Amino acid sequence: MFSELLFDEPLLNAIKFLGFDELTPVQAVAIPQALAGKDLIVNAKTGSGKTLAYVLPMLQQILDNPQSVSQALILVPTRELCRQVNKQCTLLSQYTEISSVVIIGGEDPKHQLKALQRYPDIIVATPGRLLEHVKRGVIDLDSINILVLDEADRMLDMGFSAQVIEIASQCNEECQTVLYSASFNETRFEVLTDHILSEAEMLRIDGTRENNQNIIQQKIPVDNDGHKLDLCHYLLDRKNDEIEYNKAIIFANKKETVNRISGWLQSKNIMSAVIHSDVSQDRRNDMLRKFRNKDIDIIVATDIASRGLDISDLDLIINFDVPRNGEDYMHRIGRTGRMFETGMAITLVNSQEWNKMISIENFLNFENIERSIKSLTGTYNGPENRKSSGKAYGAKRKKIKKQKKTKMKTKIRVRDRKNIGKRRQPTDSEREKHES
Repeated sequence: MFSELLFDEPLLNAIKFLGFDELTPVQAVAIPQALAGKDLIVNAKTGSGKTLAYVLPMLQQILDNPQSVSQALILVPTRELCRQVNKQCTLLSQYTEISSVVIIGGEDPKHQLKALQRYPDIIVATPGRLLEHVKRGVIDLDSINILVLDEADRMLDMGFSAQVIEIASQCNEECQTVLYSASFNETRFEVLTDHILSEAEMLRIDGTRENNQNIIQQKIPVDNDGHKLDLCHYLLDRKNDEIEYNKAIIFANKKETVNRISGWLQSKNIMSAVIHSDVSQDRRNDMLRKFRNKDIDIIVATDIASRGLDISDLDLIINFDVPRNGEDYMHRIGRTGRMFETGMAITLVNSQEWNKMISIENFLNFENIERSIKSLTGTYNGPENRKSSGKAYGAKRKKIKKQKKTKMKTKIRVRDRKNIGKRRQPTDSEREKHES
């Protein structure tokens, strides 16, 4: 229970207002350690309540030691996650005078400058834009005594490690550093941990590979993309009583596919919003706001929306394309079944994607329920012959024997060999003719 932890009354009132009663596993383990001021590495799956696990102790530490300068910095990889984390900070600090600000790319730096000059207690930022302000002398990070790196694995993937290290070096020497990641490989993270952490406690709670029991995971064998589009229409059609949902996200690997899916749904009178890298930040924010407010109930997106989105009542995920790897799969389906909610994730798998899907399942040590839609059953129902791993047997390739090149032998005559490198001398008669 949150009431058993040493939080001030304003924080407990905010927790009660938000309807949080029970601690999740990551909160129960990480909050006491963070309140003790320890450096932490927390390996916890997405949707486990980790944002509260680092925001609440941060707020309590600021209340215990109020100052007129910025004290805490939260670094995250994406703009969407920045906004999401800042929203949590605002809600949890609503009965206090603690302030926070978002510093991200795609927004007017002048407005950010004014916000930073007010010395907010908490700065939530992406590394690139924050470092720009630091280099311009807009902000001094020497007063930062709490640094949180959220989704650190994603920051490494995006090439932010050098920027994060530079930012951390600018913070107070006594700064407490907390690193959160859905996946953790010690060798891979050495570039960060060796530079920014000091005697950190390692907390492993529900890592990426652990199955989320709140999510029903299914896969449907399909013939082709046309079959996938028909299934999306069926699954999202409100007239269909087989599947009921409040909000849904369809994930695809390419933005061209996202546009095609949305256009197809629109032709079937099913409205949806599109989110990918070609959509402007303002447009994305507007679409997400409408999604949260239930003005839109379906989003079609690339993996840009697979991290950092915490949307209530999101209970259906459809993978139009099989994700590229197991971690991407977990982040996609992790948009549903968050905290104590439940959800469903359905992956559409054609014959070319089957082995990739099995690799993801083997990586996660979990097998999706295989199902079909009677009215839309295709000719492909999974491979007829399967290996013990579940993968399809591939056609054996015949080894092509390399043919030895036979060199053509040329006969070298003795007289040719004698004349090699020798200049022909003119005869006496030829000389006489030349002189005359």
